[in-house]
Amino acid sequence: MRFSFKKAKKAQETLSSRVEIKPLNRNIRLIGGCDLTFLDPFKNPTTGIGAFVVLTYPELEVVEKVYDTAEVKVPYVPGFLAFREIPLLLKTFKKLKHKPDVVFVDGHGITHPRGLGIAAHFGVITDTPTVGCAKKPLFGKFKEPCPEPGCSEPIIHPESGNIIGYAVRLRKNSKPVYVSPGNLITSEKALELTLKTSRGFKLPEPTRLAHNYLQTVRKGIIHRKFKEPEGKNGS
Repeated sequence: MRFSFKKAKKAQETLSSRVEIKPLNRNIRLIGGCDLTFLDPFKNPTTGIGAFVVLTYPELEVVEKVYDTAEVKVPYVPGFLAFREIPLLLKTFKKLKHKPDVVFVDGHGITHPRGLGIAAHFGVITDTPTVGCAKKPLFGKFKEPCPEPGCSEPIIHPESGNIIGYAVRLRKNSKPVYVSPGNLITSEKALELTLKTSRGFKLPEPTRLAHNYLQTVRKGIIHRKFKEPEGKNGS
């Protein structure tokens, strides 16, 4: 069955009405980060690999790391990333023994044409406070932040004029990241947590460590597949 982007758009419009942008109502003891990659990103279907790391807050010490794999059939189309990645992220999230109080997601929160980027989508489905931290802009107007670490500029909704996130630079002269609330948190708190979990790299620690762990896992899987005798599946 072919994936219907028309139905996906309607689903996003329905789910976006369930997004709650409001002050965080819990103390943060554990903070999570997630990321997803593919064995062959240019192939469809392909094998996806999802990863989560859980850190203590504010110390940012690693408590837990998990990953899982699954076949991914939905193609990548900007604005519909969640439908490609959410099923595997949910599968991986369920493996965590330590559930984080806030999750950083590699992607957009409400800085999305329908207000439902992958961080918002994940937050609604799991009823979890989420922060979207994307590497490229998708929606909204903003000025380029100054070159210094910690500089930020608000991302403005082009119709309502509301602040829906921030472009923030975490390392001097590096490209900014695009931070927005996903669910159950405000834009200001999302920015604050991004700055407080920054350690001088271009990404905050939750998503940076999830990305690094994911790349290590991917290399291990590729190495094992390369070494397997023909006809063996390694199980």
